Amino acid sequence: MARVAAPVYCRGRGGTVGAVSVFDRYVVVDWSAANRPRLGTDSIWICCLGADGACLTRNPPTRGRAKDVLRDLLVSAVGRRERVLAGFDFPYGYPAGLAAALGLDGAAWRAIWDLLLAKIADDPAANENNRFEVADDLNRRLGAHAAFWGRPRGRILQHLPSTRAVTYRANGTPGGLAQWRAVEQLLRERGRWPHPAWKLLGTGCAGSQTLTGIPVVAALRADPALAAASRVWPFEVTSAELPVGEPAVIHAEVWPSVYDFRPAAGTCKDEKQVRHLAGTLRGLDRDGALAGMMRRVPAPAREEGWILGVEVP
Repeated sequence: MARVAAPVYCRGRGGTVGAVSVFDRYVVVDWSAANRPRLGTDSIWICCLGADGACLTRNPPTRGRAKDVLRDLLVSAVGRRERVLAGFDFPYGYPAGLAAALGLDGAAWRAIWDLLLAKIADDPAANENNRFEVADDLNRRLGAHAAFWGRPRGRILQHLPSTRAVTYRANGTPGGLAQWRAVEQLLRERGRWPHPAWKLLGTGCAGSQTLTGIPVVAALRADPALAAASRVWPFEVTSAELPVGEPAVIHAEVWPSVYDFRPAAGTCKDEKQVRHLAGTLRGLDRDGALAGMMRRVPAPAREEGWILGVEVP
């Protein structure tokens, strides 16, 4: 991949100096871990926004269909030699130490992604999956450091408690696993309230979205038609390594609540949010700010991931 260390600036009409956008297309996905096909509110929404402002939204009823839609969008964009920012709204990683606690080798984030890609079974038509069973087995392997919680009433899983009957270490202290990643702790200090990646049931069940979502992003990243052009931010690429002059797909974790929501066109809040966030990212890119956000990556992000748009102090 060709690299550029910073956004390139040029003089536009009227003598105004502005940044040349890093990306040509912005794809934002509001994910869902629903156990049946679903449309409308609390389902999967995909927004595809071109640099020219042309916007397309899709509402696939299942994760299997969403994966197909996304693959088609990304393959078409790469075929046009576009640079694409693809953002999903679930954690791309877990608090530091999970891979080590599971005895996994190699880069922590990649080891966990490969594990989930191998373990999660998700019916592409029925939208049913085994995420609770996988979490139960992970807790079994973690033993005293078991961290996942939340399961449907009546489903008995020996190692997965129905409520938060687990003990986390405080951020920055040794032993066990923390409840929050560094980026989530920072957001909480700023008055934002994300949900932990360990939580599998209830309002804001980020854990279920993570378990069902990471395998999809991992599969898209490794797809033969996309692999050569694809990277995951911030694990594999920062803005110091963003491609220029050749096609690329940069996967990045996003969270609509990072930005104050403004009304946008759409049939429901979920559609409005993906449209608003895609437009916000396009605006930040056109102003030259997005590349700076992607360049400033704190040390914990290399294992835990980071939410694009959360500025580092």
